[in-house]
Amino acid sequence: MPETKLANPADSEVHAPWSLSPSDLLAALKSQEEGLSEPEVAERRARFGPNQLTASKKKSLARRLAAQFKDVTVLALIGAAIIAVVLGQLEAGLTPLEQFGDAIAITVIVVLNALIGLVQESRAEKALDALAGRAAPSARVRRDGKEQNIPAHELVPGDIVSLEEGSRVPADARLLEAYSLATNESALTGESLPVEKVADRILPEATDLADRTNCLYLGTFVTRGKGHAVITATGMASSLGEIARLLESVESPDTPLQKHLQRFGVQIVLVCLALGVLVFIVTFLQGQGSLRVLMLTAVSLAVAAIPEGLPAVTTIVLALGVQRMARREALVRKLPAVETLGSADVICTDKTGTLTQNRMTVRRVSNLEHEHSLDGDAETAALPPAVAESFARLILAARYMPAARIHNGRVVGDPTDAALLNFHLRHVDEPAPPSQRELPFDAERKLASAVVELDGPQLFVHGAAEEVLERTTKLWRDGAKVALDDADRERLDQIQIEWGHAGLRVLALAERALGDENGQSDQDLERQLCLLGLVGLSDPPRPEVRAAIEKAARAGVRTVMITGDHPATAQAIAREVGIGGEAHQVLMGSEVSELSDADLSIRAEKTSVIARATAAHKLRFVEALQKNGHIVAMTGDGVNDAPALRAAYIGVAMGQSGTDVAREAGDLVLADDNYTTIVAAIEEGRTIFANIRRFILFLLSINAGLVLAVLVAALLGWPPLLTPTQILWINLVTNGLPALALGAEPAHGEPMLQGPRDPSAPLLSWKDFGWIMGYGAFMALLGLAAYWYLREDAHKARSVAFLVLSVGPLLHALNCRHPTRSLFQLGVFTNPKLLSAIAIGLVLQALALYTPGLTKVFSATPLSGTALGWGLGVCALFWIGGELQKVVSRLFSRD
Repeated sequence: MPETKLANPADSEVHAPWSLSPSDLLAALKSQEEGLSEPEVAERRARFGPNQLTASKKKSLARRLAAQFKDVTVLALIGAAIIAVVLGQLEAGLTPLEQFGDAIAITVIVVLNALIGLVQESRAEKALDALAGRAAPSARVRRDGKEQNIPAHELVPGDIVSLEEGSRVPADARLLEAYSLATNESALTGESLPVEKVADRILPEATDLADRTNCLYLGTFVTRGKGHAVITATGMASSLGEIARLLESVESPDTPLQKHLQRFGVQIVLVCLALGVLVFIVTFLQGQGSLRVLMLTAVSLAVAAIPEGLPAVTTIVLALGVQRMARREALVRKLPAVETLGSADVICTDKTGTLTQNRMTVRRVSNLEHEHSLDGDAETAALPPAVAESFARLILAARYMPAARIHNGRVVGDPTDAALLNFHLRHVDEPAPPSQRELPFDAERKLASAVVELDGPQLFVHGAAEEVLERTTKLWRDGAKVALDDADRERLDQIQIEWGHAGLRVLALAERALGDENGQSDQDLERQLCLLGLVGLSDPPRPEVRAAIEKAARAGVRTVMITGDHPATAQAIAREVGIGGEAHQVLMGSEVSELSDADLSIRAEKTSVIARATAAHKLRFVEALQKNGHIVAMTGDGVNDAPALRAAYIGVAMGQSGTDVAREAGDLVLADDNYTTIVAAIEEGRTIFANIRRFILFLLSINAGLVLAVLVAALLGWPPLLTPTQILWINLVTNGLPALALGAEPAHGEPMLQGPRDPSAPLLSWKDFGWIMGYGAFMALLGLAAYWYLREDAHKARSVAFLVLSVGPLLHALNCRHPTRSLFQLGVFTNPKLLSAIAIGLVLQALALYTPGLTKVFSATPLSGTALGWGLGVCALFWIGGELQKVVSRLFSRD
């Protein structure tokens, strides 16, 4: 048997099938209306492979776990743990905890950090699997002149398939016959309206996918009518397959926080190595011990300088942010995404289902006597009672929609007919007589009709306005039927133009009283009509979207709409929701393909709307913005959004209306599909970044003070200020809890009134490093002073230093809540988690100093009387000094 291979566009026997007639296409595909023979099917299946999308090989659990250890700081901690083991083995006469306590603690921190990240990201990328899940499970195919149901994955190019309302299209196909056929392609193209399909139309080769009205596409479904089509592309050669390949080729970029922490980790490691070398050189020149002892001292201080808790605290704070966002209906799939939205300065948003409600509804009505706009939610918008009376006949006619019906209390069927039926139901409670005869929509007539018994047979007609008006001779005016004159027709034409510019689909409804004509043909029935009025339909914006976009704009976040819809429709929605201000810079998807990288980079800065965009257009535009230095959040719900969702710094998928593909490609999923949730998530992200900076400043200042105190004591020739176990205790226990609590600090002021931060700016400024070293020196001074005061008793002096350097940082955490505002300005009890962390730290330190078993482990002496009072008094200076520093800062700043 020949080797099976997957089809790809290069293997296709037919180029641009939409540009060929059905007969020419069948000839090119070497097929016929009776279908393929079984031998031909077998040969083509061997050549093109199965009709299914292939998923890339998923990372194993081991590889995903290994990825958690690639951070430079984590690698440095692993190296520190190895060094700690070596040092422990070289020291004799110590307990196992004293020998390997550093290594054990560091290992616990590293493993905890990896497990938290792995659990949060355990839902591996399933975007291609979700794409495959959109394929139809079965198809009705004609082979050897007989129709049969087969699994859809067995289809091959050249197969003839039958489709009807409700069918999911099993592969890309060219129509041979179509009867009132319409398909929903919103997930693939972004086009919100059903697409009318015709078989006998031949289109230019350059026709965009959304305008190929003689073709059907894998993953879409039939909303009305029926037809026959010949398969032109299967599996990965289909349009959906192109998106699958595009999605597979896209790599999610590192977020700004990831880049900052990676760079910051490298800096910390280099500083710690330099510190170790410096200590070794100084102590060697002083001749303070053997070479082995000097190396042990230098390495111990370098290890102590690494903020062991930084990776774990960062991960835990992000995980806590995940929980807070979940309460705001934003489900985070990747931890760094929690913070990334806080730095976003551009939101590229899909239109259908994201800005709009993804349901057609009547937005305007006119009968030349009255014109009224219906605003509000699509479920509830209705005419005022007085106005409704003037449209009573039109409302009645809206009940008789051949392509819509009520099922289980819900209106289902063709979106346009369903919108009209919903319009009727919002105004009429009483049941209406059933229709006796229905004339379904036809692509040639562009009309649909129903005959109803209402004091005699009555014909109600609806359809394209120009087609209905061509058959109309009268209209209702002042409660009577009058002739439709030229002035009326001119006004009706004007309304169509105005509504069309507003992005509305314009339909007309009319009626005719029947007598003996009831038995006539369709064409004869639908004439001499009396106009009931015009209706304008569209997919309305979500009510809350405009306010959310305005709030984002105040926060320095620009919104760009990228949609597959027609430019007029896109611009109309943009005006309604406030995108782009008064002047909309509109870019067509075809222009995105034609522009050079340099030109697109320039146009991207001014564009507010992109229309007729495909998946590739969306991806290229997002990449152009990110090359310009923007932090882009891409929102969407369709298959065609998935590549851009993955390529953006943060992909935001809709949870309710979104496809599985979009949800799996996104970093963040909006459970309520509410655009305002994006703005809330931006605010949460900004708060999280501010908190990450808070606890980093806290940890680094504590570590700087600890290292300086131990280093200066060694240079002065004093006995060891602290034991390695005491240093470990201070680093991981008493300082770790306040760092976590600072990660839960509530927002100060209004984060959304500030612009997004510069993504190129470093995590910490030189001013921050100056504050760290200044406070580190202050802490070292206090620790050394506490030791020096009781220097006559080395054990008691070390215990006091242990107390000061453990409890003092707990109080210093209060200073780190805000750079200039006093604790009393912020509110003592506004961060109860921090108060709890301080209380727990005090209890733990008391246990370390006063529990008999633990005092031996920590080489400490219980303090009482003068020593305890002296130590606690020095601890109080940590907070007092911070408050005085803030007073000085406020005098020289405007904060």
